[in-house]
Amino acid sequence: MAMVPDSLRSVIKRMVRGKPAPPPLPLPQRQLVLGLGAMKSGTTWLSDYLGGHPQFFHSPIKEMNAFASLYPDNPVYPSYIYKPGNSYRIWRMERIVLSFGVKPPRLDQTDAEQERFDRLRALAQLGRIAAVEDYLSFFAERIGSELHFGEISPSYAHLPPEAYTQMASLTQDVRFIFLMRDPTDRAASHLRHARRRVDKHVDLDDLLERVDASNPIFIRSDYRYTLNTLRDLGLAERCRFLIYEDLFNQDCMDSLCDWLGLPRYEAVFDKRLNPGVGDALSSEQLSRLRDRLAPIYDGLHSDPAVASATSWRW
Repeated sequence: MAMVPDSLRSVIKRMVRGKPAPPPLPLPQRQLVLGLGAMKSGTTWLSDYLGGHPQFFHSPIKEMNAFASLYPDNPVYPSYIYKPGNSYRIWRMERIVLSFGVKPPRLDQTDAEQERFDRLRALAQLGRIAAVEDYLSFFAERIGSELHFGEISPSYAHLPPEAYTQMASLTQDVRFIFLMRDPTDRAASHLRHARRRVDKHVDLDDLLERVDASNPIFIRSDYRYTLNTLRDLGLAERCRFLIYEDLFNQDCMDSLCDWLGLPRYEAVFDKRLNPGVGDALSSEQLSRLRDRLAPIYDGLHSDPAVASATSWRW
């Protein structure tokens, strides 16, 4: 009787157990998709869409922020330094642990329990990503046969050039997605977010008066840096620049899937994820905010990346 090689025997065992065979390609030969932001511009919705695609593996954690931690400062923005959100990460871990109740989870019972535990483990691992090898290992231990994988972290929008260069070399095919929203609407949502999370006792008008070129709310709305840096690095062909106001229709998603080489996949457009909370800005406040962001509009007006953004406050 012929002997069965160990490698073939392991494949047969996995098939009998109902587990998939080993991935057909090593990670460096697959497509890595990195969403760069912008914050409050549909990144959560797009993460959910890609995460639901049967041929795309999305990180169990939407915002890994790994490269923002590896490259926390940028000389272009000396006052804008990324600070790892360890307290928020631990808070998310606590929520998962407490959701299990008083009894340990039965990980052999349901996929939902396993997914919940993996999110907990993933959050713990994020604090230990100290090099690009750790970042790739995070995906390597989880991915199945999917040929496309990635994550979206708005903190990546203002990384130094060397960060984008390194990110572009992680696999043989790295794609960047950058979403942009009307700068005033994005900043208004950011203001409400900041007031709810950090400046609870500060009047909205006072927060608005702080918005200048050195303020994070201004910087996050200034898409010029991201667009120009990616172009200067010769990465434009690897980038898809999307307009938030055009995002929520099937044609946009079909075009994105075509560009990524993914089969087209139906989107759910009535799903509200991470909606803005807090007092809305008045028309007068929005007008003042638009005035403070005027340099951004002036700099973007002739940029082809925003040619379809006809509804913006030009």
